[in-house]
Amino acid sequence: MKIYWDGAAKPAVQAPLGDFFCQSMGKMVAFENAFFSSPQGTSFNCIIPMPFRKNAKIVLINESNVNNGVYYEVDATLGDKHDKQTLYFHSYWRRENPTTLRQDMTILPEINGKGRFLGCNIGVRQNPCCTNFWWGEGEVKVYLDGDTEYPTLCGTGTEDYIGSGLWSEII
Repeated sequence: MKIYWDGAAKPAVQAPLGDFFCQSMGKMVAFENAFFSSPQGTSFNCIIPMPFRKNAKIVLINESNVNNGVYYEVDATLGDKHDKQTLYFHSYWRRENPTTLRQDMTILPEINGKGRFLGCNIGVRQNPCCTNFWWGEGEVKVYLDGDTEYPTLCGTGTEDYIGSGLWSEII
């Protein structure tokens, strides 16, 4: 899926459809958070405001050999006045498969300008060569506004950031 705002040549959103809607790893599951939901694990719902000034373009690309029927609904209001302070919605997607042992995995690269980080969706599949390692260790670091050596925010590990590390270990 690609989303463009106001005639931009580069998409503000470019991600696999499932990953954008927090359905990573190629399997649908029922869930709900502040911005996305799939109440029965069969739909893609997003309620993030995505203002634009003149136009928006949403492109779905089918990269498979199967003709997939898609039902969609995009709700928008027309005539809203957005000044130059109104921020555009952007999304960043990447995959590192597998991750490199003992190296930090970047969730979001350095971004310059005004904005607000709304969150992220992380799918983890343990590397088969590392089944004797706990995948969740490693600090989650957030560098803000000129941080260089030390981050403004530093968490205790991926297991706390994702919030289900213990459950994943037991399975």
